[in-house]
Amino acid sequence: MEINDPYAPKLAGLIVSSFADSGPDIVFNNTELAEDEAMILAIKGMTVIGLDSPLDVIEDINDEEERRATIQQFGPFPIKGRANLKALAISFVVKAEKSADLRIMTFGRFCVIFLIYNQEDTRLMLDSYGLIEPYFTIISRDLVSDKDLNPTNLSGVYRRMNMLFQGVLPRVFTVTDKGVIKELIGKEIMHRDVFLIADKKKKALYTLLIDPEMSVWRKRKIYQTASNLNSHLYRQKLSITTLTELEEIANILKRYNLSVEGISLG
Repeated sequence: MEINDPYAPKLAGLIVSSFADSGPDIVFNNTELAEDEAMILAIKGMTVIGLDSPLDVIEDINDEEERRATIQQFGPFPIKGRANLKALAISFVVKAEKSADLRIMTFGRFCVIFLIYNQEDTRLMLDSYGLIEPYFTIISRDLVSDKDLNPTNLSGVYRRMNMLFQGVLPRVFTVTDKGVIKELIGKEIMHRDVFLIADKKKKALYTLLIDPEMSVWRKRKIYQTASNLNSHLYRQKLSITTLTELEEIANILKRYNLSVEGISLG
């Protein structure tokens, strides 16, 4: 009997290409695609993305903030001869340890990571689309130079990107004054009057009301937004719990390893 595990890996694999001195090069491929298929995807993807991402936008390749600012997301892309597969791409730049190309040494080595997924998982990927680029920005901090593009590091990126789509990572949101939901990225977040923590694995959506003097109108808007989030993104599968006591809020934040300005986790 086939068991449908909702937390099984959602990505069909990862392909990473970098622009070597001689042209595009495949540095990692754990997919079912043969090397020539992966190379065709890399050449097409890097060509299209490269037109939108000129390498000389970096003034100082040693400046981490400038390097991180080059991360961009593209796609999805079709894969030639593989109608059942699609690819989302993320471009970034790393320092070159050694290159005969002065431009690469000056502006960095252009790289693209391709997230390969099954066509049937398109809805799942699109649900997390806005989170992919900022999440990759956080988890790829060890990819500083081309020597860091090794199987160990890239296998780690694959595993952690999979966690994003598996739903095992909690997602944190806030609600703006206009009632618009905004997703927050990272473990350290600025103080706001409300946080929504969605835990798909525990089927729970926690509404944390930080401000004890919040107006009834504001609360109503937050409850409506939380309900819409549960309906549209989680198909009404989460149980909504509202927390207003500071101690309860601190315990939830501690459980999810989140740090909020002005709240002591004890």
